[in-house]
Amino acid sequence: MSSTKQDTQFAWRAMCIFLALGGWICLLKSIERFGLISAMNVSLLRLISSVVCFAWLAKNSLNRRISTAIRATFLVFVVSITLEMFFGVTEDVAAWKEVAIVGQNSETRRFFEQILSGLWFGSGLFLVYLMVRSLEQTTRKLEATVVELHESQEQNIRRERLSALGEMASGVAHDLNNTLAPVVAYTELLLIDTTLSSEQRRRCECALRAATDAAAVIKRLGQFHRGQDAPAENKRVHLKELVSQIPLLTRPKWRDEAQLHGCTINIRLDLEEVPPVRGSAAELRTVLTNLVFNAVDAMPNGGLITLRLFGQGECVVMEVIDTGIGMDAEQAARCFEPFYSTKTEKSGLGLSVCHGIVVQHGGQIEVAANAGAGSIVRVSLPIADVDQLSTIVTPVPQEQGTPLRCLYIEDDAVVRDAFATMFEAIGVNLNVAATGADGLKMAQTNHYDVVFTDLGMKDTDGADVLAGIKDQNPEVPVVIISGWPREEVDAWFTGNVKPDHILEKPATLKNIQRILAAIKAPTRSDESVKV
Repeated sequence: MSSTKQDTQFAWRAMCIFLALGGWICLLKSIERFGLISAMNVSLLRLISSVVCFAWLAKNSLNRRISTAIRATFLVFVVSITLEMFFGVTEDVAAWKEVAIVGQNSETRRFFEQILSGLWFGSGLFLVYLMVRSLEQTTRKLEATVVELHESQEQNIRRERLSALGEMASGVAHDLNNTLAPVVAYTELLLIDTTLSSEQRRRCECALRAATDAAAVIKRLGQFHRGQDAPAENKRVHLKELVSQIPLLTRPKWRDEAQLHGCTINIRLDLEEVPPVRGSAAELRTVLTNLVFNAVDAMPNGGLITLRLFGQGECVVMEVIDTGIGMDAEQAARCFEPFYSTKTEKSGLGLSVCHGIVVQHGGQIEVAANAGAGSIVRVSLPIADVDQLSTIVTPVPQEQGTPLRCLYIEDDAVVRDAFATMFEAIGVNLNVAATGADGLKMAQTNHYDVVFTDLGMKDTDGADVLAGIKDQNPEVPVVIISGWPREEVDAWFTGNVKPDHILEKPATLKNIQRILAAIKAPTRSDESVKV
């Protein structure tokens, strides 16, 4: 295949030479009929022109990187047809009639003429065959190149779409986390209220769980577009409790939206007691939520969704079964590819994200193709190894005595009020500042046990606050609060001055308590205060 292009070029050039030579011979024959030139001279001109053309082509065939088959066949063709023309010229030479081999009366001459005629005719046909095959190979190679270019273009388009998604997610994530921060804060404060009824408490817990899961989804999408293969959380997850939460979390989709479109969808639970698995409850809820949403989209006329949970050997299996339109074999094979979707209004990222989460948890996800009779999506996760489970850190309550004096700096009024309320709820002596400049002035005139500051602020941002406080008193712990991912916040501080702790929004009371406990007990390991 490496010489296919050279073969094709040589084939076209040889064809042009043959056509030109044929035209020249026809012209000589026409001139001979009108008696303008003798037959002897016509034969000589034919021989000379043929020898020149064939010599030139023979030279090119030897110098070019063409296949051995075409070169050998062409040389046989050139030699045989040249010798036959030589015999044709000598046929009209009277003095050579009795010469052996070339003489007109020689029996050997006629034998050689027959052999030469067969050689040039057979080699010519075979040469045409080789040239045609060479052209076919070139065509196939071009088609393969076109397919590769098309696939490369599709991959580039996907990368561009992922890049655009990443840029959009990076810009929006901070604002979304800031928006979720007061939702989480006030919901947790509601749960502290002992006058809540059991139903009100259940609804608040569901709202809090949905908000924290939304924050986890934002972080997960950031990891997805950056191509990071960060390990999933290594905590004990009880799947029966987790799966039982899904109908309530997804009810606006499968009940309210379905009723809006005039159909009825029901969810049935079939849950067995199973051992815990290890990983992230928020990410596994994301998987089940996406699968339920897909099942709803697959049932435009209503139907039943069944959530099953059972043990199978060393694994725990979750199944989402619907009675919708199902998938054919090709759709089932490609459904986990990024941007593949059978719905034109969808991005095709849902199942791809689910696949990534399940694989990160050491599990498998598969779809049973059953076109026209619903789908079964099966998620298998390994049972947790107790020795590998990380210790769940419980929040350390504030010690009795003098509370910590804290300074909190935040330029967003809504977020500032929500965090201030959380600090007050856990008994912190708190002062607040609305700008970084005001916070630095307060830190210079007052003594604080710890300073909490937002990172992204106008004029004087969190990095300036950190540098100013550490320059004044390096012993004062500074906690950076940000809606950006921890990895990006870490990358922000490249010098020697770094924050003592990083708190990601939306933060919970447990997150704040862990940091305060670590500040009051500095001998704790950093692992115990990761939030």
